[in-house]
Amino acid sequence: MKTPPEGFDIQAHCRSLALQQMEMLTEIAEISLQLVRGEGARALDAQAQVRAAAPGTDEAAAARAEAREAGLAFTRFARTVHQSLAQRARAADKLCAQDRAETPDRLAARKARRDRHRDEVQDTLQDMICEEIEDEGRFNALKDDLEERVDGLYEDQDVRVEDRPVGSVMAGVACGLGLSETWQRWRGEEWPATPRPRRPAGSPAEIQAIRAKRRKAVTAAVERDFAECADPAWIPALRAGLAVRLQEPDAVEMLDTETIATAANRLCRSLGLSPMVFGFKRDKPEVADTG
Repeated sequence: MKTPPEGFDIQAHCRSLALQQMEMLTEIAEISLQLVRGEGARALDAQAQVRAAAPGTDEAAAARAEAREAGLAFTRFARTVHQSLAQRARAADKLCAQDRAETPDRLAARKARRDRHRDEVQDTLQDMICEEIEDEGRFNALKDDLEERVDGLYEDQDVRVEDRPVGSVMAGVACGLGLSETWQRWRGEEWPATPRPRRPAGSPAEIQAIRAKRRKAVTAAVERDFAECADPAWIPALRAGLAVRLQEPDAVEMLDTETIATAANRLCRSLGLSPMVFGFKRDKPEVADTG
């Protein structure tokens, strides 16, 4: 038995096989139904010929044989239709049962993603207000207004705010607070222009391709930040550290659920390259954190 490739999602693979089975059973049922209709028409035509032929003649005998053969074929194809539909129904029921069993996990994952999105929006804008607004009265009023607006924004679970770019959400809330110019001055390039991605879906090959694409994009983003090092001699060690970091168990989860910018920042922090010092030449990298 072959060893599954790294990052192989057995659940996604089994789901893909179940969907493929249902599609094939549907096709078998549709083709068999066409044959049923053809043999049914043939049997009815043969029965009409039996009634029209004179009793005891060769024509009557041939018509009865034709009707009998068509009837048997009709029964076989009808049984195939029935079996295909029954197997498809069982496959669909099994898939639905699996989805019901996995629903709590999906809801929990969405809640965690939504909570992270909300915390990033509120914490970032609160930091902006704290740093940019000097008047204490206005600061307190804006802080309360921010909390109320964020509560209202994330209150309706049917509105998938977490699927929107976090930078766009922060910009919208800032404009609503009358702080659009402040946001333009304060915001940085680190706020991703795309929302946190949904988990890769599709066939195993498609999932592997998505993950490879994300890994390549994150690696390229981190490599660009290596250029900020004061000493190019550090780069080989940093590159080796990045390769090791990407082999850690949480790397696949991070690439599946975080934006390219967020994943790159986390990887840089784990290598001792703080996003807060990009653009400045340091004597050496900082002490790495957990990233």
